[in-house]
Amino acid sequence: MERIGLTRRHDRGFTLIEVLMALLILAIVALGIAGMFSHAMVVNASGYDYARLASQARFVLEELRARPFTDPSLVATTGRTWIPQNATYSNRNFTATYAITEFQINSWTDLGGAWPTTTAGAGNVKRITVRVRSTAQNLQGRRELVVSALKVAG
Repeated sequence: MERIGLTRRHDRGFTLIEVLMALLILAIVALGIAGMFSHAMVVNASGYDYARLASQARFVLEELRARPFTDPSLVATTGRTWIPQNATYSNRNFTATYAITEFQINSWTDLGGAWPTTTAGAGNVKRITVRVRSTAQNLQGRRELVVSALKVAG
C-alpha cells in the first residue's frame, strides 16, 4: 500500500550555500595564482635585463681586446666611457666604462701566485676591466656587471 503525501524525493544538485563556498575557495586560489604570475613577470624581465647586460659587457670587452696592444684607447686609466669602434652601433639601454691597468711580467714562472706590481705605461700585460650598467627604468634596483680580461703584448 502506498502512503499519500509521503513521497520520497531524490534531490540532485547543490544548494546555494555549497555553490557560494565553492566560488569562495576558487577565488582564493585564483588570487594566489595571480600573485605568482605577477612575480614571475618581474623575475622574467629582470633575468632578461641581466642577460642583455652580460651580452653587452662581453661585446665591449671583446671589442677592446680586439684593438692593438698599443692602441691609444688602451693606455692605463682608472675609468673611461666606452666609445664603440663601429659608429653605427649604439645602445641607449646601457652605459659602459672601462679601466686599463698595466703590469710588467718578466717571467710567468716568477709570479708564484702573487699578482705583479703595476707599472706606468711600460707593461707587457694589460688588464681590461669593463663595468656595464643598465639604464632601463622599468625595473627596480641598480643592475651592474663587471668583467675583466688580460691582454698580453706580442
